[in-house]
Amino acid sequence: MVEKINGMALNKKYFQVKFIKDHLKMRLFFLLSVLFFATPSFGNDFEEALDAIHGTDYDKALNKLMPLALQGHPAAQYNLGVMHEWGNGVPQNNVKALKWYRLSAEQSHKDAQNNLGAMLSKGEGVEQDFVEALKWFVVAAGNGSEGGRKNIDIVEKRMNFEQITQAKKLAREWLKQHPKK
Repeated sequence: MVEKINGMALNKKYFQVKFIKDHLKMRLFFLLSVLFFATPSFGNDFEEALDAIHGTDYDKALNKLMPLALQGHPAAQYNLGVMHEWGNGVPQNNVKALKWYRLSAEQSHKDAQNNLGAMLSKGEGVEQDFVEALKWFVVAAGNGSEGGRKNIDIVEKRMNFEQITQAKKLAREWLKQHPKK
């Protein structure tokens, strides 16, 4: 298996292994490049959706937001929640609003967390639940929501000590499982 070229001994096996390794490295580089550049880009579509909302072109906003929301974009989910809660460009539907707020809230969107808490405290789209509402207000406040902080005081006035304790325990557990990035 050893050949000589210009007086140098060459091992075919070595070159075959080196060729295979180089080939695999090249394929891996190509695959990683494809994955990197194929990562969904939410930026432009989301900005266009916000512009459409501010211009009250809700059909365009809905067409831009829906695919993003279905891909897990928390701000798109939040905005769909707002549209459904207020009936902006879609029929007013608290159940759908609650769904989109919850999906966004679970991804640490503080405004969605606050709005979810508000809907739960009022019983909009769901049975009224002060414990769950306070949990989301505490979580929202923990993520920097001024509205969440203010709503804590409001909803606590309608709760007993045991409910408040339970809600704050649930909020601590949620925040522990979802550390800030």
